[in-house]
Amino acid sequence: MFSSSIRRVASCSKSKLSSWSFGRTKLSGCGQRRYLSSSNIDQNNEKETSEFLSSLGYKDSELQNGMKDALKGVFGAKIAVSHLKSLGNEGLKSLSKSVQEELDKQNPNAVICTVHIKVPHHKFNFDMKLREGENFMECVTNGDGKEILAEYLECACGGNMSCSTCHVILDQESFSKLEKPCEAEMDMLDLAYDCCESSRLGCQVTMTRDLDGMTVTIPSGVNNMWG
Repeated sequence: MFSSSIRRVASCSKSKLSSWSFGRTKLSGCGQRRYLSSSNIDQNNEKETSEFLSSLGYKDSELQNGMKDALKGVFGAKIAVSHLKSLGNEGLKSLSKSVQEELDKQNPNAVICTVHIKVPHHKFNFDMKLREGENFMECVTNGDGKEILAEYLECACGGNMSCSTCHVILDQESFSKLEKPCEAEMDMLDLAYDCCESSRLGCQVTMTRDLDGMTVTIPSGVNNMWG
């Protein structure tokens, strides 16, 4: 089912896998930030592997199952958190991308949403296509926005709500359809360039069919305090 994903992971040499190391991975979210280490993980617990993937932003259960199924072709029937950690951030990103591509191929009826992007400081407007369930960071890093939108949204922290480089301004109607930003997102928006009432972090704006046709304005500057 996920043959292309398995081939990509299997092609990584053992030395490369060992060099991709999470170490102590900082997790950010709505609530207290914490550190995840191998000492508090049950290596053989299916729940723990799912929680680990969720903590890194891979929250969709179908995507999680696909990633673990793909890894079974490399590591065997039982996938532990240590196997996931051995791939590192870049390895997991590559794996999730290839698995998502396979899932998309199997779901030809997925809702495609249109987003109108405005870049007033460059006098440039364009439309983007996002799949339902995709956020702007994913669109920039792996989706159709990689060529154009990536020029305006840096997404420096990888969606951990630790920077404001994916700051966007939504039209008021679309903004009102979203859940209120959590405390961690609000903290970053306080640091964002030209923040306003309908500002959000792009990594936290997940597309739904209700947002089809929304208008997003790119601010004229960015405050990058990441790193």
